[in-house]
Amino acid sequence: MDQLSIVEKDGANYHLYELEGALNAYTLGEFQNTLYSAVLKNNIVLDMSKLIELDASGIGLLMAAFNDSEEANHKLYFMSMSNESEKAIASTGFKSLFNIVNSVTEVH
Repeated sequence: MDQLSIVEKDGANYHLYELEGALNAYTLGEFQNTLYSAVLKNNIVLDMSKLIELDASGIGLLMAAFNDSEEANHKLYFMSMSNESEKAIASTGFKSLFNIVNSVTEVH
């Protein structure tokens, strides 16, 4: 079974989650609640550089969290996307709507 490891860090005006492994139907369980609640409180940065899989369930989670963050007047940033996460996000057709950054210095 795939695994997802998450490292949390606090920044000046954001909370960072470093994601490593697979974000899919099997792994998103606990992280789903964490992310949904976090986007209501702060700007969130997801470091996706070490994601090796992002399936439709993972994309659904990210899109829902993105919408929740917008409604709460916060931003959800996707940072340093791996090839797999880049392809998955591009496949949605909504890539241009997302906040994609290369480093936390771009977060505002």
